[in-house]
Amino acid sequence: MALDNANETGGLKLYVDLGSQPARAVTIFCRVNKIEAHEIGVDLRKLENRTPEFRKINPMGLVPCIDDHGFKLHESHAIMRYLATTHNVADHWYPKDPQKRALVDAALDWHHLNLRKYGSQLVINRVLVKVPAHKNFFPNLGEETRKSLADDASKTLPQILDALELMLEHGKFLHNADLVSIADLSLCCELTQLQDDHKNMLEHRKRITTWMADVKDATNPEFTDVHQAIFNYSKHVEELRAQGNFF
Repeated sequence: MALDNANETGGLKLYVDLGSQPARAVTIFCRVNKIEAHEIGVDLRKLENRTPEFRKINPMGLVPCIDDHGFKLHESHAIMRYLATTHNVADHWYPKDPQKRALVDAALDWHHLNLRKYGSQLVINRVLVKVPAHKNFFPNLGEETRKSLADDASKTLPQILDALELMLEHGKFLHNADLVSIADLSLCCELTQLQDDHKNMLEHRKRITTWMADVKDATNPEFTDVHQAIFNYSKHVEELRAQGNFF
């Protein structure tokens, strides 16, 4: 991460690690909408997010975050809301109509407390902590604790996916919308990781898988380009799983 060079670059700066779901969502949003942003890689596995230099940009030490001519902001949902209202972005991403916007906000809030919480809890504790490259990033909680957290998430996620299917009951996208929003993008990025690592959770949910395909179609080729590293990573995970490294 060349923060010194980044500080010399004017305009909007976007700090990301594309292994992070929220970072992927913001990156896709910027690329699809032709928002000029200097993308700066922050390698979480090398703990670059914990350096004093990065903490000056985001005291929380998380990605994604932005620096827009000195205005610093973190949290992916807040970033996409901000960019949608400060750039020439099509209205369907974050509608100006108060009721339509409230539905997008509701889906984003629901995402944080449900799909994001338990999806990441499952992937981190069942997959990522088993990958040698991540051994320094996550705290050592012990295998029994990790297994308990993964099992809890695995039991809770089906109920969350049931709720998501209700949100997709009418219309092509969330809450009866005909066009994609930042909520669709954020949730779809989350599920893409689950789709690769835990196919059995999603393959029988045709409403969700159809919606995911529609979100990808609406945001390609950027969606596929940004997720390429995840697709490649999943192959590595499959190799580790074949060796019996996961519970």
